[in-house]
Amino acid sequence: MKSKATTVSGGLGKRRVVSALCTAGPALFALGLLAIPVSVVLADGKDGTFPSAEQVGGEVFIKPMAVGTKMPTDIEIYDSNAKKADLGSLVAGKRTLVVFFISAVPVSVEQLKKTEVFVDKYGRGANVVFINADTMGTHLMGGPTQAIPSTAATMRLIKKEHNLKRDMYVAPNDVLSPKGVSTRLGIRGLPTNFLLSANGTIEKVFVGPQDWKKGDI
Repeated sequence: MKSKATTVSGGLGKRRVVSALCTAGPALFALGLLAIPVSVVLADGKDGTFPSAEQVGGEVFIKPMAVGTKMPTDIEIYDSNAKKADLGSLVAGKRTLVVFFISAVPVSVEQLKKTEVFVDKYGRGANVVFINADTMGTHLMGGPTQAIPSTAATMRLIKKEHNLKRDMYVAPNDVLSPKGVSTRLGIRGLPTNFLLSANGTIEKVFVGPQDWKKGDI
């Protein structure tokens, strides 16, 4: 699943897959799944329903952020202490791998350590930012924003249990909103990794768990 500079890796290619992320946990749908790795978490709306075009800004099948474009850094994120953070300052002037994952899926969490070990060895000094594009207990607690403290606590636990060096962040994600991180970035599955240049331009996009190889980053 090696990414090329002009493609999106992970076997998705140009297939149109709904770009919203499942906030209630992993959801895989029968349509088109034969061409998609089973470890990639695809997205749906709450209760297994897909968002309408109107709900996500007029386009359900949103194209992912393309190589050569700049990734928006005004995305709302919080650190592991539930304090608001600034993604722009985390990536500014540094070649960075921004990793969006989902804490509810073990394979997505396990990929974090693999990624960290690889970057430390072969990343040529690249910065790494881990962002959980999910919140725990969203519907029970009144929406993604209200669930940030409990999700931040989960991030602290994951960091400790997996012996991660990097800080972890939370991006409350409303899949039915055009402002949701999955809609804005056109994320089609988790984990999704965006390799950014020092000026914030997307160099590569990796979708799904990666068998990292020297030269990927």
